[in-house]
Amino acid sequence: MTEQEIRQVANEVLRETLGPHGFESADVRPAPDFDGEPSLYVTAHFRPQAGVTSGEASTRALSVLRKRLLDRGEERFPYIRYDYPDDEVLGDDPSDTISDWH
Repeated sequence: MTEQEIRQVANEVLRETLGPHGFESADVRPAPDFDGEPSLYVTAHFRPQAGVTSGEASTRALSVLRKRLLDRGEERFPYIRYDYPDDEVLGDDPSDTISDWH
């Protein structure tokens, strides 16, 4: 799948699964994972004051995204990073926030 197609699927799935939790949009970046395997890094952006997404919702989002991508022939595993604009910035790196990759 192309990056644009993956981004479209990611936005559809995350809007369905995380929309009630304040999801706004997703970005996708293909890159190798920690083992060097081809992977997809999806950043889910949320509205200000959205609060923290529950574990149940984030697990469902990842599961549905993985299945939808596999159904379309995309085998790279998606990792989702939750980007909350209200997160506290740690250290000197503005991209280093409390949100982690899942």
